[in-house]
Amino acid sequence: MSWFSILPTHLTIVETWLIRFFLLLGLLTIGPWALLIVYDLLLWLFRSILYVVPYVGGRARGKKKPRVPSLSERPSGRARTFSIGGTQFAGIEDSERDRLKERIPDSTLTDVSGPGNGYEKD
Repeated sequence: MSWFSILPTHLTIVETWLIRFFLLLGLLTIGPWALLIVYDLLLWLFRSILYVVPYVGGRARGKKKPRVPSLSERPSGRARTFSIGGTQFAGIEDSERDRLKERIPDSTLTDVSGPGNGYEKD
């Protein structure tokens, strides 16, 4: 350690323990992620092998091969739409959403302050 150290020789033990401490912190940080990746790989391997096992596997029972979940397609086959729009019309069918949008005056969509916002008393 003394050739690569910038500390005096009597502090070598402190430097050694600092190295061990930071290696432990690195292991605590990377360890769970590495275990999750290994678990995911083993689960995929197990499911892929189980699919081809005769009599009990998915192929023998007429099931589809396991697929990776898709972020762009729903299980029903309908494409997902990602947007930053508000949740004002969330969960409403397209035709009903269009009908509701037609009922909203344009002035309330563009400017909510001042005259013409639809909130004046008659």
